[in-house]
Amino acid sequence: MVQELESSTKGFGDPTTQTNTPKFVEEVITEVMKANKVVELFQTMTIMSLNMGNLILEVDILKKKLVTKEKEKEKAVLQEELDEEREF
Repeated sequence: MVQELESSTKGFGDPTTQTNTPKFVEEVITEVMKANKVVELFQTMTIMSLNMGNLILEVDILKKKLVTKEKEKEKAVLQEELDEEREF
């Protein structure tokens, strides 16, 4: 990344260009570009964290649905057994 920044600022000191950019401006540009990369990384990490949280919630919901269906099946089987015993 630093090499990209350095290569993009090399033209600033070239005497054939119409304007010469002072060294401190080049340094400021480099720092701003680095800061932008840090912000992008932080945003990406935040989005990933939120997505993981959503995934965990979805898994928990599915687990609860599965447990509920299993309990309903058990209840239905027990009710059938009870009904059979009452018929005898």
